[in-house]
Amino acid sequence: MPDEAKDNIPAGKYLSNIVLQGMLDPNSGFYVLMCSKDNGQTLIPEYTADGKIYHQRDINRIAEIPFEHIKMKSSDGTAFYLSVSDDGQPVFTKVGDSQ
Repeated sequence: MPDEAKDNIPAGKYLSNIVLQGMLDPNSGFYVLMCSKDNGQTLIPEYTADGKIYHQRDINRIAEIPFEHIKMKSSDGTAFYLSVSDDGQPVFTKVGDSQ
């Protein structure tokens, strides 16, 4: 092992990650799957019985994914695809119509 790598290894207690461990959320009191990057000092709820809990870091990652189009519904229930033309203009196409 190079000397530089040995210098980066912390002495004493090593941090261990908690990955999707089932426990009671101290804030809500509900049973959730939690994660922690700092040996349990900071617990982040990730999943409940209702599904994934999204956090700002998840939203930031999703925002980096390029989408071809987004499906949206109007107030009367009609579905549309929102996309962008080659010159940057928004294009709405009714679902079922040719794109």
